[in-house]
Amino acid sequence: MEGMSSDSLPISEGNRPDRVVKLNGVIVQSDKTSWLGAWIIRPVEMLDLHLAGMGREIGSEPLAMHAGLDVELEDGRRFVVEQLFGTPRENFISGLNWTPLETFRKRDHAGWDVTISPSDFRKIDQNIICEVIEFLNQIKGRPFFGEDCTGLIERAFGKKRLFADSPTADLIGLGMRVGDPALMLLRPEAQFDPETERLIRADILRALPDPTTSWDAPNGRLWIKRALLALAIVALAAFLKKLRFGRRQSSKARRI
Repeated sequence: MEGMSSDSLPISEGNRPDRVVKLNGVIVQSDKTSWLGAWIIRPVEMLDLHLAGMGREIGSEPLAMHAGLDVELEDGRRFVVEQLFGTPRENFISGLNWTPLETFRKRDHAGWDVTISPSDFRKIDQNIICEVIEFLNQIKGRPFFGEDCTGLIERAFGKKRLFADSPTADLIGLGMRVGDPALMLLRPEAQFDPETERLIRADILRALPDPTTSWDAPNGRLWIKRALLALAIVALAAFLKKLRFGRRQSSKARRI
């Protein structure tokens, strides 16, 4: 990876490049220098993490803020199945992307990524893992403003919860869940190498309480979608009002 420019890396694809034959696990990523992470995602996460007992310690690595599925294809290549946003297509039609692993890792920007085995998540067994592989070979994309990265993963796992409820939402009684890539629901007996243990703060994750809301409970992306719809209606109304005003002014000018 060293010395490799981003221009020389293979790009993400909207369609499955080949048949999925193996699921390595859930890959979580911490993008250390991303402006989006620094100004939007991390501030939103901060209170959640603090309430979950994961407040960032001085000198510690930033926690994960994105997740995908680390898979192997029939031709031997490794890809990350992920939900992205940014383009109109990703935001409003389908954010599903098949990203080569090396391209995914290049986005770390001095951060880190680790792959967590599916069996390290609560209530996930070999039968479910086989079902995930089958699902990924026929998956249909959804817009980002309707399904975020954690929502995609949980849908692939048969709509099972793999990420904890938002402690902030619970605290203020909104009844709204926000999937947080840093709050993985790990088995109490899950064990990792020392570096992974440190990066994901596994000691905290193993002790997180089980979620109290279902997979399809209202989430933050749903409210974003509703807000965008409301803004579109307001913008259309303002445009029509301006158009009518312009026509009246034009009519007055002709009479004069």
